[in-house]
Amino acid sequence: MSHPSLAGLPAQALRYIEEPETLLCNNAVRLLRNGGEAFPAWLAAIESARARISMEMYIFNDDQIGRRFADALAQAARRGVEVRLLYDSIGCRHAAASFFEQMRAAGVLAIPYHPYRFWRPRFWTLIRRNHRKTLVCDGQVAFTGGINISDCWCSESEGGGGWHDAAVEVRGPAVATIEATFLRTWNWRAKRRLRLKASRLERAPPAGLVPLAVIANGEVVDRFSIRRAALHAIRAGLSRIYLASPYFVPDPGFLRSLANAAMRGIDVRLLVPKHSDTQTVDLASRATYSRLLPAGVRIFQHAPVVHTKALLVDADFVSLGSYNIDHRSLVYNLELVVNALDREHNEKVAAMLVADMAAGKEIRWEDFRRRSRLTRLLERLAYAFRHWF
Repeated sequence: MSHPSLAGLPAQALRYIEEPETLLCNNAVRLLRNGGEAFPAWLAAIESARARISMEMYIFNDDQIGRRFADALAQAARRGVEVRLLYDSIGCRHAAASFFEQMRAAGVLAIPYHPYRFWRPRFWTLIRRNHRKTLVCDGQVAFTGGINISDCWCSESEGGGGWHDAAVEVRGPAVATIEATFLRTWNWRAKRRLRLKASRLERAPPAGLVPLAVIANGEVVDRFSIRRAALHAIRAGLSRIYLASPYFVPDPGFLRSLANAAMRGIDVRLLVPKHSDTQTVDLASRATYSRLLPAGVRIFQHAPVVHTKALLVDADFVSLGSYNIDHRSLVYNLELVVNALDREHNEKVAAMLVADMAAGKEIRWEDFRRRSRLTRLLERLAYAFRHWF
């Protein structure tokens, strides 16, 4: 029997969802491009919150934009809002401890994820990170994507790094699912008096017509759920597959699926930065081009860092979140994506990706194959050791 709330959804659209029962209907989604659109929306939601703020962030820097967010969270706590902040201790290693202590002094409930203690070293906790970036305010609006709180995501005109990225705003019943995912991690780390049961969350009323699935992995269970959902959508593709990933080091199975799609005649395009912030990752990424380019995959490099994590399939499916196509996101990191079935959202994401591709440089197989033997060797070595970075 079909899900009653999916009755108006075209049957073709369901082909992209591995488990249709995970779809949550009656939501509204909005694409937020770069920090220029995301940061004002986040700050406005924080300033409007009256009851509860739940935030987890991989990078929360003590810089210009970071201090704006710290002040906004502190002010919310002072006016009586329950503010829970879960920040990754490694991602936030450049921020002094006093930065978070000042927020705690204002009433913000701030907890580091897997803090590393030199007097009690645990390698496992060092490599297991919380890479999610989510913000939920009053259970009514949620945000997630690849954008961190750092000046890197501010425009160059504002003194930032001008990184290209994307986030998605969600309103509707799916907001409770995003916050419940946050609370599962928070409640495991927090003292009993600071915990909040997800069962106490009220589901937000319908806000639109968009069905979507919130896919998140856990520290132990569902480690490969995001990969499975992405591969299912790719294999269901009929006309186009656009993928943006700043750290593109896929496993052989994922690589094979993209190549096979291109050989089926599908328009497969990959958007990567010309240089990420890790040279070894760039070498490992280029090692995969020898498999993709001959198969017909078009690869575009963008000079400003493209930190966008997006997968778009045909005209219906689009996935945005924190998940990188690499071994770390697959095995070690906590990640979350929003997989939506909506043509308007799909077209806006497609326009963003196509604009970045047009502003970049396309890698041609006839040129790429002429690289030196030493370069090829370094690329293969980097890919062989992809499990270690």
